[in-house]
Amino acid sequence: MKKWILGALVLTSMSFGLSAQQHKNFRQSNPTERAKKMTDRMAEELKLTEEQRKQVSQLTLENANRQEELLKRRKAEFEAQKEYRLAQDQKLASILTEEQKQIWEQRKEAMRNRGKDNHSRGDQGRGGRPGSRRGR
Repeated sequence: MKKWILGALVLTSMSFGLSAQQHKNFRQSNPTERAKKMTDRMAEELKLTEEQRKQVSQLTLENANRQEELLKRRKAEFEAQKEYRLAQDQKLASILTEEQKQIWEQRKEAMRNRGKDNHSRGDQGRGGRPGSRRGR
């Protein structure tokens, strides 16, 4: 039970303990450095005993290595999906006439712009009034 609570505490600390600037620097370091920083921070904030520090260190290193592996996997999947989309676009281009290609490209551009418009609406949220957001 203690290990479960300690694990939950470590994961919670890792999730909420970083500011935006620290997050950027944190991501740029290797898993061992991230685990050490997190362990040091937790040891200071929680006043861990030496035994607790060893256990937390092992747990944070395990978590940092897993996160690194997951990140690499996501990047590889993203690249594979990108290559697949390009191949599909080339196949489609070989089927369509020039006029159809132009219409298709215009449609794709409109969809891209529509996505950008949705992300640049500021505080409006989804169809809400300006300045009204849930959770405020």
